[in-house]
Amino acid sequence: MTDFLVRQIARQPRNLGARVALGLALGTAALGLRLALSPWIGSGAPFGTFILAVLVAAVFGGAAAGAACVTTIGVGALLILEPPGAGEIGVRRLYLGLVFFLASSSFVIWIVSLLRAALAREVAAREGERLLQLELHHRVKNTLAVVQSLADQTFRSARDPQVARRDFGARLSALADAHDVLVDAGWRPVTVGTLADRTLAPFRPDAPNRVTLEGDPVTVAPEAAVALTLCLHELATNAAKHGALSVKDAQVRLTWRTDEIGPRRRLSLEWTETGGPAPAPPEGHAGFGSRLLTRALAAQPNAETQLSFPPQGVCWRASFDL
Repeated sequence: MTDFLVRQIARQPRNLGARVALGLALGTAALGLRLALSPWIGSGAPFGTFILAVLVAAVFGGAAAGAACVTTIGVGALLILEPPGAGEIGVRRLYLGLVFFLASSSFVIWIVSLLRAALAREVAAREGERLLQLELHHRVKNTLAVVQSLADQTFRSARDPQVARRDFGARLSALADAHDVLVDAGWRPVTVGTLADRTLAPFRPDAPNRVTLEGDPVTVAPEAAVALTLCLHELATNAAKHGALSVKDAQVRLTWRTDEIGPRRRLSLEWTETGGPAPAPPEGHAGFGSRLLTRALAAQPNAETQLSFPPQGVCWRASFDL
């Protein structure tokens, strides 16, 4: 019963005209009931008996309905409920009762408005909690799916369990860093620059100028941010082991830009390595790193990726619609 009342109170008419009409209807009904009782209680206007109508109007229609109900009752009482032949004292009593009625009704409407506001906040908090639980459930499932995929792909073709465990731990750390960035941003879109700087920070402490980041201040959605973090971490890890970051004086450059293609905005990224050892393309089946770099962004709209191994260093290009 309580939940039913809460839902009904929360569903007050949104249209101002409907709320005013509710107040007028309740005021008219209260006056009609008062007239029907006149043979038993006389024709005076005991305004205190109308407070219930004002309370109901304010609860289910808000302040506008309450004010309309008060106006209807006040005007109607003065016009049709004044006792016949009332003397000066009777008139004073009538107007004094009206003053007390207006004051009492105003207080009732004010209190009900405060209670309605508190109820609205409570309902909004419950709905927000419900949506948060659903969103958390969705994110946890997605994160567990990513972790499971990382574990399967890392250990499936591992030759050295110790190396596989170390690689898996590093990828989990990169995933955790991506979530840290998203949490700091309230799980809203984050800039590519912030994401890249956070992901590549462990690879830049000794020679930060060897890794160059250039691009527009563009934001990407959380799902794309996670996939992009994993790709950048994989590129940086391979560069530190076998590529440009494994020798002195070599360079890594990450650039990105956005292009307007009709109604769409498209993000393009490019990772290039120069000055390092000549890369060796993977023999036979592509390893997990190569598969990750070519497939991690596949869920993004119109995604395209290309991984190549020119003599000057690894080159990775990716683009997708924002």
